Amino acid sequence: MQYMTFKETILRRLADDIPNPKQITVQSICRNNGDVLDGLVILENGVNIAPTLYLNYYYRSYQRGASFQKTYEQLLEHYRANKTTKSIDVSFFTDFGKTGSRIVFKLIHYEKNKKLLQDTPHIPFLDLAIVFYCYIPMDSEIGNATILIRSSHLDLWNQNVDSLYAIARENAARLLPPRFHNMNSLMEKMLPDRSYPTITFPEDPLYPMYVLTNSQNMFGASCLLYDDLIHSYADRFHSDFYILPSSIHEVILIPASCDSRMDDFSDIVREVNETQVADEEILSDHAYYYSREQDRITFTV
Repeated sequence: MQYMTFKETILRRLADDIPNPKQITVQSICRNNGDVLDGLVILENGVNIAPTLYLNYYYRSYQRGASFQKTYEQLLEHYRANKTTKSIDVSFFTDFGKTGSRIVFKLIHYEKNKKLLQDTPHIPFLDLAIVFYCYIPMDSEIGNATILIRSSHLDLWNQNVDSLYAIARENAARLLPPRFHNMNSLMEKMLPDRSYPTITFPEDPLYPMYVLTNSQNMFGASCLLYDDLIHSYADRFHSDFYILPSSIHEVILIPASCDSRMDDFSDIVREVNETQVADEEILSDHAYYYSREQDRITFTV
């Protein structure tokens, strides 16, 4: 079955199996790194939010040998497990006085997202771009929501990129405090406001590796931008760091005292990206280096 036939058959079946839907639509959605997917959205009566189910993923499962019936039942199961009976009021988004306290940032790859960045406020950073979003904590049924900030939003709010960045720096550690733990034993400590953790580090193995993310494990690579955070860890280690961007959600820090080279770590990052990380979650193919003396992240030592 070709993809278009697969998609049309899915839509016909859903029309029969979803009782009284308000709307069933498929929209082309540009995901991170330029990945364009068909997002299936089913809105039932009285609800203005719904999970997005990407048909491309289900078609890949079908191509790998799953029967159409099994694939369809899996899609339906995922929808029913993730749908909500609640709505959210997003009218606050037009008022910067209400929105500003929820603005944070994330890191994405610059070249792979050049089309997205054409109408998205951003700041270049190494081979990456800092972009901004509104973070909306929800209850356990709905989960957390995010709204990417576009240039039209800045016009509406009468703001600019610099003011957005200043606000996001103030909000980030408060709304999404960092988490830092080694690869073997989790050392989690939620951070109130802008304070950073006091951590007792274990004796290091040959290649000690530490994961840095945020409290939601969502766009946690942006913790690299938190004020004085990397520097505070470097002081505790008395060492510079190699930084491996394992995904948009986290980075790996390795003390520079390890007997290795930047090229070795970049090779590791590329191999992991090719074999373990979904395309839309790749941050970069390069390892970075944090200099404690310069308090700066660069490509090379």
